[in-house]
Amino acid sequence: MNKTEESAYWGLIWEKFRAGDRTAFECIYNEYIDVLFAYGSRITNHRALLEDSIQDLFLNIYSYGTKLRNPESLEFYLYKTLKRIIVKKLKEKYRFTHPDDFKEQFDLKFAIEDFPEDVLDEQVALLQEELKNLDSKQRELLYLRFTSGLTYREIALLLDSTHDAVKKQVLRLLKRLQSRMNIQFMGLFVLFQKK
Repeated sequence: MNKTEESAYWGLIWEKFRAGDRTAFECIYNEYIDVLFAYGSRITNHRALLEDSIQDLFLNIYSYGTKLRNPESLEFYLYKTLKRIIVKKLKEKYRFTHPDDFKEQFDLKFAIEDFPEDVLDEQVALLQEELKNLDSKQRELLYLRFTSGLTYREIALLLDSTHDAVKKQVLRLLKRLQSRMNIQFMGLFVLFQKK
């Protein structure tokens, strides 16, 4: 299914949910719960706070379903809403008085980072090391680009940036990784997708 067909499919499911179809809500929940947990666990390592945030997200959706508008991209809507809820809960938890005092900390890990070094080939081990040297925003950008179905525009909205800036940052990061690893771009894409 291509991006347009997938978007149309989830638009139809969303409309059914808004019309009161509980099966449609369950379908949305089952499809996105693991993806949201994976993303949220990279924003915070507070498991209970994350579980509460995901529960709040789906509770709000269920409670206000008929009043919610039809999102252009359901995946983007869920990512953005979850991130907002988590950040709000973290601010409340640590009682920061000024928004600038709170800096989001992302512990984004790519699948290849969890492999033991002795089972990795040389290039994957090098990529693993280079990824550890990226700051949290760079890691989030690459994570969203290569593990979510979000477009550059949606990633830009999620990160409070512009489409062009996100695209340039991704290209710069890939060029940086390419130059440090002496590997072709296509090889990087393959390495990012390894599980």
